[in-house]
Amino acid sequence: MASDRITPDAKQRNPITHEAHRRQTFYQIYLPLIIFGVLVILTIILALLADDEASSTWSDISLIFMISLAMVAFVIVTVGLVFLAVYTRRLLKATPYFFFVVQRYTYLVEIRVKKASNIAAEPFLRLNSYIAGARALRRK
Repeated sequence: MASDRITPDAKQRNPITHEAHRRQTFYQIYLPLIIFGVLVILTIILALLADDEASSTWSDISLIFMISLAMVAFVIVTVGLVFLAVYTRRLLKATPYFFFVVQRYTYLVEIRVKKASNIAAEPFLRLNSYIAGARALRRK
C-alpha cells in the first residue's frame, strides 16, 4: 500500500538537498549574525580598553552599533504594523458587502420567524378572545 503513494513520507528527506539547505542556512542566516555579533562585542571591548581620547570615539561607535540593533527591531515592528494596517484596510473594504448579505438574510429570517410565530399564536389569541367575549356577556 505504501508503494502506491505518489508523495513520499514526511520523514524521508533527500540527503543532497537537505545538506545544501543546511549549508545555505548557515551562510545566509547564521554566519552574518555571528559576524555582526562578534563585531559589536569587539567594538564594545575596544571601547572599554581604549584610553581617554580614543574612548570617546569608540564609545560613539559602540553606541551606534547598539542603536542599530534597536533600529532593526524597530523596522521589524514597523513593517508588521504597516502590514496590519494595509490588510485591515482591505478587510474593511471587503466586509461591508458581506455584512450586507448577512444582514439581508437575518432580516429574511426575522420576517419568517415573525410570520411563523403569528401563525402559531393565532389559535390561542382567537380562543382567548372568545373566552373574553363570553365573560363579557356573562357580566351583562
